[in-house]
Amino acid sequence: MNRSNVARKRATMMLDSDDEDDDTLASLPPPKTKKRKENNIEYVATGPGDFINALTEAGFHPRTGNLPNLLSVQPFEFQQNLREHLMASVHYPRSVEFFVNECETFFNERNNFIKALHLTENSLGQDSNAMSLPQDSLVRMLLQMDEIQPKLMTAILKRFTKATQEERPSATEVNLPSLILSQIAWLDRIVEPVHVVDTLLDLLNTSSSTIKKEIISCLPSVVGDKENIRVAFVLCGMLDETNNSLTAAILDVLGDLSLPVSEASEIRLKVVKRLPTVPLETVPILLSFVFKRIQADEALTIIQEVGLHFDKTFKKRHERISKETVTDCISLSMESLQISMIGSKSLSDTWIKEIQSKTDARQLFSVDLLVLVILHKITGRRLEVELLIRKKIRMETLTTELVKETFKLYDCVLKNYFEQLCAIADNLILSADTIVAQYGSMLFQEMFIHFDEFYQQEVVQALIQYVSCSGDRASSNDSPAKAALIVLQELAETSWEHLVRFSAFIVSLLEYIEYMALPQVKRVMELLAKMAYGFSMNDEAKTRLASFSAAIQSELLMIIKKQLAGKQVEYQRMGVLGSVALIHVLANPELIGEISGDGQARQSTSSLTINDSGRNGVLQSDQRLLQAKAIIDIVNASTKRIPEVFALFMDEMASTSLMHDIHPSLHSYIYDGVSLEFQENFVVNEKEQKIDIFHIPLSLLHGLDTVEEDSSEDGLVFLNIAPIAIKEQIRRDKRDRESANEPTLTTLMSHFRLLRNTIDSYEEVSLEEIDALVGCAVCLPVDEVMDHFNTMPQSDKDVVCRCYFFGINWFIEVINTFARSKNMRAKVIHRLQDVVELKGKFYRALAQNTSFMPPQSVFMGEPIRALKEKGKGKAGTKKKAAAGKKGGGKGKGLKKANVNNNTTLTTPNKSVLHSTPRASVCQVSKLDFGASQPAKVGQPEAVVSTYPINFRELDLSAFVLLSSALELTAEESPVALKPTDLEWLLGDLSAKLEHKLLTSAPKRRFPMKQDNSENESFLMLDLYKPMEVAKRSVSLIRRLTLHVEAISGYFQQLIEMSDGMLDGPEMYSELAQKLGNSYTLIFRILNRILSWHEFQKSTGATLLEDALRSIAIRVLDTAKTADVDQLHASSFDYVEKFSTSITSFACAIEHVQLLVTLYNLRPDPELSERLATVAEGYLKRSWNDRDGESHKGQKFNRDIESLLQIYLLHVPNIFAKLEDIISNAMAEVLASDEKEGSSESESFRTCNKATFSFYFRASFIALVENVKKIPSPAATPRSVKATFKTWEKVVSLLNQLVETVKTNDKRSILISCLKYGRSVIEVFYKSAMPLLDKEFKNIKEESQELLKNLQKSTRTLQNVCNHAKISSDQTLAANIPAMTRIREALFYRVKHMLAAHGCAEAFWIGHLKNKNLKGQEILSQRSVEESDDGRQSESDSSSEVEDTDEEEDDNVTVMRENAPEAGTDSDSRSREY
Repeated sequence: MNRSNVARKRATMMLDSDDEDDDTLASLPPPKTKKRKENNIEYVATGPGDFINALTEAGFHPRTGNLPNLLSVQPFEFQQNLREHLMASVHYPRSVEFFVNECETFFNERNNFIKALHLTENSLGQDSNAMSLPQDSLVRMLLQMDEIQPKLMTAILKRFTKATQEERPSATEVNLPSLILSQIAWLDRIVEPVHVVDTLLDLLNTSSSTIKKEIISCLPSVVGDKENIRVAFVLCGMLDETNNSLTAAILDVLGDLSLPVSEASEIRLKVVKRLPTVPLETVPILLSFVFKRIQADEALTIIQEVGLHFDKTFKKRHERISKETVTDCISLSMESLQISMIGSKSLSDTWIKEIQSKTDARQLFSVDLLVLVILHKITGRRLEVELLIRKKIRMETLTTELVKETFKLYDCVLKNYFEQLCAIADNLILSADTIVAQYGSMLFQEMFIHFDEFYQQEVVQALIQYVSCSGDRASSNDSPAKAALIVLQELAETSWEHLVRFSAFIVSLLEYIEYMALPQVKRVMELLAKMAYGFSMNDEAKTRLASFSAAIQSELLMIIKKQLAGKQVEYQRMGVLGSVALIHVLANPELIGEISGDGQARQSTSSLTINDSGRNGVLQSDQRLLQAKAIIDIVNASTKRIPEVFALFMDEMASTSLMHDIHPSLHSYIYDGVSLEFQENFVVNEKEQKIDIFHIPLSLLHGLDTVEEDSSEDGLVFLNIAPIAIKEQIRRDKRDRESANEPTLTTLMSHFRLLRNTIDSYEEVSLEEIDALVGCAVCLPVDEVMDHFNTMPQSDKDVVCRCYFFGINWFIEVINTFARSKNMRAKVIHRLQDVVELKGKFYRALAQNTSFMPPQSVFMGEPIRALKEKGKGKAGTKKKAAAGKKGGGKGKGLKKANVNNNTTLTTPNKSVLHSTPRASVCQVSKLDFGASQPAKVGQPEAVVSTYPINFRELDLSAFVLLSSALELTAEESPVALKPTDLEWLLGDLSAKLEHKLLTSAPKRRFPMKQDNSENESFLMLDLYKPMEVAKRSVSLIRRLTLHVEAISGYFQQLIEMSDGMLDGPEMYSELAQKLGNSYTLIFRILNRILSWHEFQKSTGATLLEDALRSIAIRVLDTAKTADVDQLHASSFDYVEKFSTSITSFACAIEHVQLLVTLYNLRPDPELSERLATVAEGYLKRSWNDRDGESHKGQKFNRDIESLLQIYLLHVPNIFAKLEDIISNAMAEVLASDEKEGSSESESFRTCNKATFSFYFRASFIALVENVKKIPSPAATPRSVKATFKTWEKVVSLLNQLVETVKTNDKRSILISCLKYGRSVIEVFYKSAMPLLDKEFKNIKEESQELLKNLQKSTRTLQNVCNHAKISSDQTLAANIPAMTRIREALFYRVKHMLAAHGCAEAFWIGHLKNKNLKGQEILSQRSVEESDDGRQSESDSSSEVEDTDEEEDDNVTVMRENAPEAGTDSDSRSREY
């Protein structure tokens, strides 16, 4: 007998023995019997009889074997029938327990239990109402009955526990644990959820990983809302306790649980900290979880954690996991980020703000750059993202290393954002800022390197489009065309095999070459030459691609031959550039390798061609050399009669010899021809050339060798400049073209430079073979010609000027050649003095020969006739540009003073102060120590700038002369520099560093600034990379410190001699001015070196440390072993000490700027205060010229403004200092204007009537910047009170500044008032009004007083707006809409605050009179306002005051609104306090 029958029998016996129960049962009506349908079900399973009968009567038929169980009724009908059956029993509710016990007995048979877990089929009888689809399993239908679920659930969980301990089933067996969990999941109701959850969580500690995953995945469908928190923290703890195999399952479940905000935030923070340790495949799931339903207040913390670990997670797994897996994970992670950004605007906003707040390059990560690209795509923030990227580039936060690392790590997903990357690159490359444009170029380059061929083609087409569509900007230094060509050249060097596939696109550049400037033509030719011949025949990989380069070879050779054979000089110069580019590539020793055959044999020009490209475009080694020699011979033959073109060819060949490796055999070939021709054409002796046969008196000048040393039978050897110049003039006057083969001075310097560079590069010869040229005399006109220069014929004047011009250039080339030779140091310094002397003669002659056009000495610019036309057409507009072209490059800064008349070269005023070294003028003489005065007739400035003067460029190697001592005594030393020599060298070095060492600070650009001339001045400098220039500059720092100490000592002596006076008469002597110029230039040079933008990157860190060590070693004995912080502090100390010896304002500006640069390298509060002290000292000093008058002019005023901004930026307690300046210094100037006395402030001597508007603007800017930094108060009353006091101070300062317009209504002051006054009100609206909202009840009186004071400013600003409308000033009127908007916003904001605190009745609206700056009523509104005078209102807390006076409106404490008046524009409405 089974257990169920025994239990039923016992129950029956108990009922029979109970009479009372019998009576009760007898009284009950007989149960209704339901007529069941006869289904004739076969193979019904056996089991406990009552259990089987109960199921069968309810409509469920368990079957034997493999036959599925059948359900003859609908599920809900089965459950209702079974419930009625159980409840009908007299043993209810114990009958339920009996039923579950019998159910367990039935499930003891494994097959029965498994079938009970599977879906049930429907009985398809004709009278069956069941659905035809499979129905729930028996277990699930039973669990959905609340009466049965608790006990059955316990039994099922026990079987589940047992099943989890069994061995893992094979693939063919039933996964019983998974099947059981599927029955528990998603029940409509769980009666005892705590028990179920406890059981499942307990199983997590004992089960295998597979079972744990099943349980974890099931939890969201089982756990009730009350248990979500507990389960979430348990799972979160398992992330740390278990292996990583469960991480994905846990994160999936955590994302599905419904949690309160605080608990969800805590769990997200715990999860995101697991980012570095989770499996790579889990990263996308983790990101989806932490960003899902993220709150704004927690977004910042999550973003910081993700940014800190995201890149490291993928970087460290690259080597251990397959590339395909990494790619898939990165793609899914990016998709997760993008979906999160789309779904949460607060997340996007917070991430943008987080990137904006990062000021250190180490704080920015690759994921931040990825987010910017995503935001550029999915939101309408394209402009915002582009501006942010440019800002980060200028701040040096976004570095090239970060961009390259991002492309290297995430190239697999960045290609999906190709359009966005191209748009960003377009925006950057079109920027006028060179540093920003470089990043655009780098983006294109990285896209080409890391993306597929389709994207590579798009990149090449985009770059070619920049070159072909550049227009007039093609030749400028910051043009997109130049940037695009640089990218293509770099790709040709690093990715030739990929770029050559697009030769069909690249060769199309030849179609636009005639519209380009020569520097761009040179780059195009170098690119095409590299693509055509930039591979060796031994490189099999590249040789296979020779068919692509063959097309470029044929096109390039054809166009070069056509250009050389043409008659126009412009095309011939293009052909020369193409020829030199080919020579440099063909003669590359690495590409030539070993020469086979007789490669050294010379062939005649007539039989040698340049169209033999070998087989399939591949040249043999000997063919490459023969091709190069043939090109040289053809260019010589084509350009020999055109000096300008031939000189260009020699200059370019000299540059190629200097910067590129050329095969020794070609060096020998060049040297043999150049050396012999130079000696025959330009170096003669007295026997060969008589100098007394010309009508212009000539003499052999500037010879350094004694007659005894050089005497011979043929006489003294000299450089034949003047005779050649005279002969050229004669041929020019006669228009003699038959003597075109005669030597010409046009090619002298180019010829000598090619000879020098060939010797430097050719190992078999040395400079000793030409060292006689250092002391060689030069044939020039005698000095006496200047005595009767005005009476000479025009042609003779031109000859004299040409002789001086070529003499200067000759000595410059001599300095370039022999500056590095220590044995020649004395002679080279003498040549430096000769340059200065000849420049003085040249400028004096030029002043009396205004029609003279200086010959061309830089041949990459425009031809002479074009310069003449430009000079004639723009003589009036380029008055100050002549001394700044090539002459500025070499003798830039030369300030030649005549001993007799003290004639001095002056320069146009330009700003001396920027946050970094600025685009300065090119000549040292532009640093005026006296007041700016108009040029007088006969002075060089009046005529020199008529035409551009392009002297030869001084090479970087020449600055080794700065190691010579400075001569400040009467004792002359042959190896010492004179002040004039030092000034010239420093001026040229400053201009070079400014051009080459870029800084990240924005530069002021002036409409009349010409970039082309500047480019022509630095053609040799552009051959060097910025890093090479920086290294050479750093090596000069120690020499510069020696000079600056000597100059400082000189001025200290002058100050002591003048009893402490800083502007004594000795300060304006010729020597003091030259030393003052040098003093200024040294600070400027040091500033430019230390502010180089590469110093902020890892590549320049070591060089920066060397630079600081070179400065610190002057005051720190342990500088060689000191760390960077010690070096920085010592360098600041060293530079700061020079403040006591500075006597000129220009020098003071550069000194402060150098201190700012040093401070920015390592910001420190102590250094900031010391910097402010130095700046304050300069601001309080009176800077006068030699006549005792204060400096004037826009340059001086702008520098004062910049100096004041630096002072206010670094001074502590800024609001107190602002009050001191506004209330004292500026007030004194305003008061002095009324008294007609001195307009200079007593406290700040630089504040006067001329600089008042600049003081005003700088103070307003400082107020705006510091108002934005006011922090929100803490919850303590003390903090609230301190913050409120700060806002009271701000409003007071605003009132004082705005009220200035009533006494000084200059246009610049009005513009500053509207522009910066609006900014202050905006910050007040956003920051101060929330504070008033919270604390209004506690500080009601103070709040009312604060608003009353602000009312004064807003009313005055409204009067300024009225003035702008009346005066029809468009610049002023442009600020009115923004001002109106913020005032209206503030109007309603105050109204809302008063209403929120129950003071709405204190806020009235009335008509406000529109008045001008003088407080006078506008006449067009008087008739209307006369009837509305009584409608102006006051707050309840103020007394009722009639508006009887024009100024009494300022006492009204409520907000008012102007009603639009008849006949006036509706924009004249004003909302005020």
